[in-house]
Amino acid sequence: MRIGDRWDLGLFFFRLVLAALAAFVVFLPLPFGSVLPSSHIVIQVTAFLLLAVAAMVAPRLADVRPAALPAACVAGVALLGAMQAATVPAAIVRNLSPEHARLQAGAAKVVRGVGFERDVASTLSLNPAASRAAALTWVAVAAGMLAAALVSTGRKDRRVLAFALVASALFQVLLGASNLNFTPTSIWGMQVPNDPLRLRGSFINADHLALYLELVLSVTFAWGWWAMRRAGFDPRIDRRVAFIAPPVIVWLTLFVGLAFTGSRAGLVAACAGAAVQGLLLAMRRRRWRIGAAGIVAALVGIGAVAFIGLQQGLGRWLGTSPYEVTWSDRIEVYRHSLGLWQRFPLIGTGLSTFRDAFTLVAPHRLAGDWYWHAHNDLLEILVTTGLVGAALVVVGIAAAVRGLIPVLRDGERSEDRGAALAALGALAAVAVHSCFDFGLSMPANSMTLAIIVGAALVAQRAEGKKEEVKRES
Repeated sequence: MRIGDRWDLGLFFFRLVLAALAAFVVFLPLPFGSVLPSSHIVIQVTAFLLLAVAAMVAPRLADVRPAALPAACVAGVALLGAMQAATVPAAIVRNLSPEHARLQAGAAKVVRGVGFERDVASTLSLNPAASRAAALTWVAVAAGMLAAALVSTGRKDRRVLAFALVASALFQVLLGASNLNFTPTSIWGMQVPNDPLRLRGSFINADHLALYLELVLSVTFAWGWWAMRRAGFDPRIDRRVAFIAPPVIVWLTLFVGLAFTGSRAGLVAACAGAAVQGLLLAMRRRRWRIGAAGIVAALVGIGAVAFIGLQQGLGRWLGTSPYEVTWSDRIEVYRHSLGLWQRFPLIGTGLSTFRDAFTLVAPHRLAGDWYWHAHNDLLEILVTTGLVGAALVVVGIAAAVRGLIPVLRDGERSEDRGAALAALGALAAVAVHSCFDFGLSMPANSMTLAIIVGAALVAQRAEGKKEEVKRES
């Protein structure tokens, strides 16, 4: 490379940032899904650094524009969390959240009653420290989305990220399979709770690994669609097999791994994500038979699970009790959570304060360690950030979908459209899973979703000027 050539030198640093982002993608799930406070700090610092350096070396900052509004909405939730954690005049608290003011007045009476002179902080969060920490993670996710958009300026760039995602997911399945049936269970030498018969990879909770695998399954499904298109243009059978076999094998491996996590919500979400991807393809081409592709893929995956290990792979489904079908506990938690939101309707209890707030409304049997989360990401956002935070999330999701649909419909290349197909499938799967679990509270999952969406949003413009692309319809 010629040092005097400005573009070559810039390209070198650009590739360096892309490699760093790919390494970041692989790292995210390794430290227990990045759930530990120390992992949060690493993710925050890394995401901010990647964004800063990517902004300096990216050829055109304008390319990131399609991802700007979704990232701004995520950052808006972070800003809301920071505002909730800040000390503000009591009059503002009384006007925005009378319930916060009432609780703080009661706490002040208790403090004075035991002889302390310290004032109770006037804030809009029941746990300001937790809200501040969560705000940093949310803004880091926004930074990760923008960084992915900046470095995904070409097909080869997105291939690097996709390869990193697939390699990471396969490693999670292999790691989890190697630990199955061992008692007591351990990850990286540390003893962890939970069922040793469920595949968890490096996640403490198997359901959270299931959500991570859903994300990569959506990417792999899009890879398979692209491979089949490419294979259709090649008359040689061996080349066709070489195109199609890898994504099919990877997809089945990841689907079987997801089934072995024992996550019922994960299995439903993965099938829903594949079905939505098939439907999107059918709508784009107006060939409705293509819509069955996702359903067929899901059925083949379930057949593979049954063949490899029916009891282990589908045992939790087969053993589901009538009580679990009625969701007695979950429905009660959701009902109490809605009651909690009604007490803090506008601003919420404070970002990441569900554990603190739920004890205000829950009966004793539900207020223990089991329900630190609402087991519904969407409902938990409503409870902790109120209508303001929920509106930001809805606008962000709508903006992402609105930006991805034109890429799927009008992308210049099949790989551009495949990127949008992967992101839309991931959003669909996560939307289903998030109705029953709290997998997005894992930074590994939320950051991975942000990177997939950020990279896909800029796919349509990534190739620069419009080219004549042969063999494209």
